Amino acid sequence: MLVYVARRLAQVVPLLAVVTLAVFFALRLAPYDFVDSITTPNMTAEHVAIVRSRYGLDDPAWLQYLRWLGRVVQGDLGYSLASQHSIAADLAQRLPNTIVLVLPAYLTALILAIALGLVAAARHGRPLDRLIDTIGAVGIAMPPFWFALLLIYLFGYFLGLFPIIGMHTVGDRGLPDLLRHLFLPYLVLVVAFFPDLTRYVRSSAISQLDEDYVTVQRAFGASDAQLFRRHVSRNVLLPVVTQIGLALPMLVTGAVITETVFSWPGVGTYFLQGARALDYPVILAVLLLSATLVMVGNLLADVLYVVVDPRVRLGKTAT
Repeated sequence: MLVYVARRLAQVVPLLAVVTLAVFFALRLAPYDFVDSITTPNMTAEHVAIVRSRYGLDDPAWLQYLRWLGRVVQGDLGYSLASQHSIAADLAQRLPNTIVLVLPAYLTALILAIALGLVAAARHGRPLDRLIDTIGAVGIAMPPFWFALLLIYLFGYFLGLFPIIGMHTVGDRGLPDLLRHLFLPYLVLVVAFFPDLTRYVRSSAISQLDEDYVTVQRAFGASDAQLFRRHVSRNVLLPVVTQIGLALPMLVTGAVITETVFSWPGVGTYFLQGARALDYPVILAVLLLSATLVMVGNLLADVLYVVVDPRVRLGKTAT
């Protein structure tokens, strides 16, 4: 396993180089840059050129890329053009806020999906199955921002039960205050994550019911409850466990809309602010972090699959 992990990690480096190259030059295709976003009508062309030179945006694109890549290799993500703050420091401050929001929501959605997905598969074609499938369809069709605004109006404005913006009340850093701010965006993310996970579990369980071993077990008199408890649920949970690894990038970019609606000070809000300001270093840093987590998440999913099912060999999987 260690050899496989080392080989996969070695593959991450050139893949990240390709990703950074593609993203960097794709951003350069935009008709505007950061200087254009801060240009005022009374600024002369000479003044604009001086500002662009100060930020190094008048250099050739390939030189800007090599300069940026050289800093990244040394662990320096650079500075935000808009705030002049260290991007690494900003991410270190905001990343825990995003994890506090996204991780509990995803784990809650995963637990609910496993339970209801197995129930729906056990009642396949019956009213309970159709009800769960309908709930999932509604969740998929419902835009997260619309549901967030609905919760804000109902529980924040009309009933006044929960705060609607931020992570803390000014002057209050206690856990109860954090939980009150967390509840509404947490609920939005649970509803956003839940439908796809439920359908995944349901379809996996239904496909297991068509396997030969189920027919054999039924021929020996096994009840549906015994089949699900001893066989189907275990085989369904194997691929579900790997979803934990694949969900790793969501801890960074899985809540951009929700964080924005609730003004949650996380990575998603930070990324959107950078995109609005055409702050290239911020955009590149967040996308680089997200791409890294995608690759690490895929590796983690492979390793988890071997851990939960020793019959699988990573060496054979890799080839």
